[in-house]
Formats: sequence, structure tokens, C-alpha cells
Amino acid sequence: MTDPLPLGSKAPAFKAQASDGKTYSLTEALKSKHVALVFYPGNDTPG
Repeated sequence: MTDPLPLGSKAPAFKAQASDGKTYSLTEALKSKHVALVFYPGNDTPG
């Protein structure tokens, strides 16, 4: 696990696979639209 980013930091470039099987890239998404990133610990986990 890494340390959290400081408040106000830009998110690092990353790719993630969605439930539809497609891989999405933050860099590509930012080229055409605004992006809101929301992270949560996961279903059925404390926090």
C-alpha cells in the first residue's frame, strides 16, 4: 500500500479495467471530458 496523495494533488496517470471488461485510461478520459474520481475501500470492508 502506498501513502495517500496530499490534498489537492493531481491524480497520477493510470489504467483500470471496468466491470464491462474494457480498460479505461485517465489520460485518455481527460482529453475529451471532465473526470471525477471516487475511491472506496470495497464492498463489505470496514471504512
